[in-house]
Amino acid sequence: MSANRKEKLKKALEEIRPFLRKDGGDLRVVKLEEKKLTIQFLGNCMHCSIKGMTLKNGIRYIVNKYLPEIEEIEEIQTL
Repeated sequence: MSANRKEKLKKALEEIRPFLRKDGGDLRVVKLEEKKLTIQFLGNCMHCSIKGMTLKNGIRYIVNKYLPEIEEIEEIQTL
């Protein structure tokens, strides 16, 4: 991963995390590929009934603001 992409992802996560953490959750980046980001929800986010909406309407929007080349964001349950 290039330093530029890493920095852009870091900025996106800094924007996303306060919303997740206020409800006792978080996320972890599992893998960043050319056009795909794989994440894992942590804490309360793991069992939240609206995490799909959070992924689609929140995380995807913010990540695409910084990394528009990302076409897919996949959530994994466990490693």
